[in-house]
Amino acid sequence: MKKWIILLVCIGVVAVGWYIARQQVMVPIWAQPKLAKVVRGDIRVPITAAGLIHACQVIEVKSMASGRITDVPVVEGTFVRKGSPLVVLDPIDEQRSVERAQADFDRADALLTQARVAVERAQVNIDSAKARLEEIIAQGEVVAFELEKVERTLAEGKSETYSDQEVHNIRAQYRMNRAQEESARIAIAGAELAKRDAEAAVRSQEAVVRSARKNLEDAQKRLNETTVLAPEDGIVTDVYVRPGMLVQSATQGFTGGTPLMTLADVSKKKVIARLDEADYGRVLSISPVEALPEMPGLRESAREDADPTGRRGGQVRITVDAFPDDEFDGRIERVEPQGKLNAGSSIIQFDVHVEISDPRRHMLPLGAQAQVEFTVENAVDVLRVPAEAVKTYENQRGVWIKTAPEPGSGEKFGKRFVPCRFGISDGEYTQVIAVVGQGELREGDEVYTKLPQEAGEGRP
Repeated sequence: MKKWIILLVCIGVVAVGWYIARQQVMVPIWAQPKLAKVVRGDIRVPITAAGLIHACQVIEVKSMASGRITDVPVVEGTFVRKGSPLVVLDPIDEQRSVERAQADFDRADALLTQARVAVERAQVNIDSAKARLEEIIAQGEVVAFELEKVERTLAEGKSETYSDQEVHNIRAQYRMNRAQEESARIAIAGAELAKRDAEAAVRSQEAVVRSARKNLEDAQKRLNETTVLAPEDGIVTDVYVRPGMLVQSATQGFTGGTPLMTLADVSKKKVIARLDEADYGRVLSISPVEALPEMPGLRESAREDADPTGRRGGQVRITVDAFPDDEFDGRIERVEPQGKLNAGSSIIQFDVHVEISDPRRHMLPLGAQAQVEFTVENAVDVLRVPAEAVKTYENQRGVWIKTAPEPGSGEKFGKRFVPCRFGISDGEYTQVIAVVGQGELREGDEVYTKLPQEAGEGRP
């Protein structure tokens, strides 16, 4: 009897289960709808560009001295302070250069002294010639007085007072004195010319002395530069030399000197990103005025059209493969006006310099590939729906919201179309600006990103 009861119970359970299953509408997996919720949030429409991370300044280090390297106390990656030793040279060659330059200077200085003495000697000759002229003039006054007296006596008819020889002598003495006076004046002019020549020689020799002094100072400086010091704080990125190598001076060699190493100033870092021509205008519209190319009228026009909401802040986001889970802040520093043809293609691109302003910029390695994201459109705290939920129905754009199925319709999923006016979209979410008509769309409503399998009426 007990067995029969158990059997009847099992048969009843199976019958009830079969009845319930008959009431369910079976929907295959491929026909099942997908839903998402209407939410509030931010939407950003970015433009991306790739580039490399650079130091704000790169310095190629060369030596003013020539010689053989005895020590290189740094390697790639060493951070050095300004004045730290980078390369040490054997000073013997430069010491010899200093000695030669000193000898040349001493010789030039001695010749300058001789030239100045020549000027003083010329002045003495001038003074002597002037004194001789004064003496001749004084003698001439005596002779002129005697001649005047003789001529007056002869004019009075007293010719017996002076003999013919005396008259002849006094007249000759007068002419001789005049000739001596003219000769003295010529001697003065010659002495003055000699002084001018001596003064010119002094000026010429002074130039020689200045040149010799400069050569001596340069030689002494090169001697001091046999220990090459860091010109600025920075990190050593490349070392081109090693102990035992000969290097040439950057100031004396025809080739510009031997490069020793490269320093990078990493107090600031930037990304030089290549931007496609199609995106140039939109990035220009969000760049700070001071970052725009200095084309006539461009900055003035940007100031007149300045957006009071701060659109021209120039803020960007930077990502690198070395830290895939992190984002770094940056700011547009400069937009280059000249496009460059991308090698191997016909695409024109523009370089945009982006300063890395993030306090964690020390983490970013130089030369790393970086992705720069420029936000050209932005909507904050707006009603948004998934982009896949935006549908077109009867020539209107909107969304299908989930509703309860109509009684007796036999439908498992209910839906209702709500026409909307949409704003910007980032590809994942689309901004809902307003509902068109009498419908309503609220935060938390469920919308279809994939509609249920449609049968019969209501096919959208």
